[in-house]
Formats: sequence, structure tokens, C-alpha cells
Amino acid sequence: MNPRFYDRLAAAVSIGLLLMLAAGSYYLAEIAQRFVMPGLVQDTADIADAFGENVLLLRLNDRGEPAFRMSADRMEHFRRSDTTRYTRPTMVSLDPAQPRVTVTALRGQSVRESQETILEGSVQLDRPGTAIDPPMQIRTEFARVFSDREVAVTDRPVVVTRGQSTLTGTGMEFNNRARTLRVDAEARGVWVSERRNP
Repeated sequence: MNPRFYDRLAAAVSIGLLLMLAAGSYYLAEIAQRFVMPGLVQDTADIADAFGENVLLLRLNDRGEPAFRMSADRMEHFRRSDTTRYTRPTMVSLDPAQPRVTVTALRGQSVRESQETILEGSVQLDRPGTAIDPPMQIRTEFARVFSDREVAVTDRPVVVTRGQSTLTGTGMEFNNRARTLRVDAEARGVWVSERRNP
């Protein structure tokens, strides 16, 4: 036999061994993906990394003065989703240039670096009366509050009481800075004129 034959045979055996090694590696990788041991499963649940009871948070304005206060019976922060959940949250606007507004709910969740707070369950917004305006109360089951803009919106049924006047409808936007209230659909109400002398 000639020496070239042995070289070709050695190359063919080497290629065959490499192909068997590649096929075996692929097979073992597929088996490993199908049969993961229970202790090695990664936990993908969003677990609270911080919590607190009877929490009080303050947001300051550009001058370093308190502009907004939030308190809750319980607060939990979830790192994976970067959300904060609240039990019985109470939000209060503290800007002295605007009417003080208090918002309460059974549950709340802050998202987007706390720029937006989603409130659920017996959501109630209260603005006390002044020498000129009667007190106002807004009730709904769901609302989004943007504390930096002092805006609350909902797409659910809403009941607005202002003094002795009542307005019901579906969907609403309340802007405390602009002192406006818009009801989007099915608005019905009874308006009682309440002139107050300053």
C-alpha cells in the first residue's frame, strides 16, 4: 500500500471522530435543556427587595420645599419590574399655591420611577372648600395619578360631588394646577348654584 492511502485513511478517521464528537455534544446539550434539575431552575418571580410598614414619603420641589406626600400602611418595592406596591395609600399635594388635594385608595402601584401611580379600589379624591369654592369629592374604582403634574385620570365610572352638586359619568381628567375637571362620556348631573361671598 502506498503512503498516500494511509494519510487519507487517517484524515477520514479524524473527520469521522470530529463529526461523532460534534453530534454527541449537540445531543447532550439538547438533553440538558429538556431535563433541568429542580434545584437549578432560575427563579423568575418578581420578589420584593425592600418593604416597609406605616411608610411616609415626601417629594420636594426645586426650592427644596415639600410639594407632595405619600403614606401607606405597607410598601413593597420589586427590583425586577422596578415597581412599588402600596396598601391603603394616601397621597396629598402640598403646593401652597394650589388647593390641597388628598387621594386615597385600597391599593396602589408606582411605575416609571414613581412618576405615575395606579390606584385601585375605593379611590377617593378630596379637595376642601375655600372661601370661594365649595368642597369637592371624586369617587371611582381606578385612577392614574401623575403627582408631578397634579393630574388624575380614569376611564371607569366616576361620581363627582361639589358642594350640593353631583355629576356622574365615565372617564375623567382632573387637573389641580389648571383647576379643571373633564368627564369624558355619559355625563349626567344636578348642578346647584352655591354663590359664596368672599
